[in-house]
Amino acid sequence: MPGFAPFCPLLPGFAAPIQKDVVCFFSRADSVIRCEVRQVDDGSGYELVIDHPDAVAQVERFSGAEALNRRWMVVEGRLRRQGWRGPAPRQHLRNQ
Repeated sequence: MPGFAPFCPLLPGFAAPIQKDVVCFFSRADSVIRCEVRQVDDGSGYELVIDHPDAVAQVERFSGAEALNRRWMVVEGRLRRQGWRGPAPRQHLRNQ
């Protein structure tokens, strides 16, 4: 799954399907957005979960890695244009 490389700097690319959740954070002022990619329980695809600072969780399902990666690029670009820093593991955001 080479398309995942932009998603999270912790995992520079995937040679095999995701075995565990991938979580990254964006920060702006005192707010944090948590983004998670996880495999659907039945193995039929992936979910992108975006936890917004107002406690609203957005969950999107994708049948394959390519569609998920395309959507991730849109989400990441939008957040950066809005002034959010990331994606990064939570501990790295405190040091920026």
